[in-house]
Amino acid sequence: MLKPAETTPVTALILAEILADADLPPGVVNILPGAGDVGSAIVNHAGVDKVAFTGSTPVGKRIQSELAGTGKKLTLELGGKGANIVFADAAIDQAVEGVVSGIFFNQGQVCCAGSRLLVQESVAEEFLERLKRRVETLRVGEPLDKNTDVGAVNSQMQYDKITGLVEVGAEEGAGVWTSSCTLPEKGWFVAPTVFTDATASMRVAREEIFGPVLTTLTFRTPEEALAKANNTPYGLSAGVWTEKGSRAMGMAAGLKAGVVWDNTFNKFDPTASFGGYGESGFGREGGTAGMAAYLDTDDEGAL
Repeated sequence: MLKPAETTPVTALILAEILADADLPPGVVNILPGAGDVGSAIVNHAGVDKVAFTGSTPVGKRIQSELAGTGKKLTLELGGKGANIVFADAAIDQAVEGVVSGIFFNQGQVCCAGSRLLVQESVAEEFLERLKRRVETLRVGEPLDKNTDVGAVNSQMQYDKITGLVEVGAEEGAGVWTSSCTLPEKGWFVAPTVFTDATASMRVAREEIFGPVLTTLTFRTPEEALAKANNTPYGLSAGVWTEKGSRAMGMAAGLKAGVVWDNTFNKFDPTASFGGYGESGFGREGGTAGMAAYLDTDDEGAL
């Protein structure tokens, strides 16, 4: 049983058409669009033994509360505030591409988006200059145009949340840089935005914005980078950019995140497990760990 988000049901319905064309037997896959009441009905249905939810942390907490004591299995992949940590010895141009892809892919509407940039102080000015030049080249426009880099966000509600938090960031004292791109007159379009001179206490450094907005902080030492990266209730993803393998492995060991990428970001292997830490959820997708959550075995950790 698949319930897509109420604001983005079309791709799931296209999947339904593909499954029908493939002559999949009726009832094997069921797709049921709807709002929160539909999702609640599915979660609480007596015939459902396992629930997997991808979405916001508040809704994930509600589902967990509703299923408490029922014996149903549950995995949650929730919000995130992923950090891309760039050290002075990193390949700067490669890191810029990774940071841009990490936050502006799908308009930043990705749970594991790299929405925080932590850059070592000694290269921060140069890195931000190159980053801004690269962001200026991003094309904002019609989402179905193959030449578009940044499309529209998915709803008026999300647009209002993003623009509201951008205003909050400015009020808190962060520098706000926005791409000079021309936005379409119709649609919920947000220009790629970068906060500079942010501090860890600011809302834009702590809250998930879920849009094309990057918050930048600086650090001097690896210990400071770890402290700032872990200063969040979320823990879904992180990226480390450095030419030293020992430093990358040391940072990965200290980061409280479900997945840590080394000199890349948002690269997935279906054989490797993916999931969250803290308020980013629990359980894993992919690999044997992801399969185990759907099986009754003597040892759920082994297949």
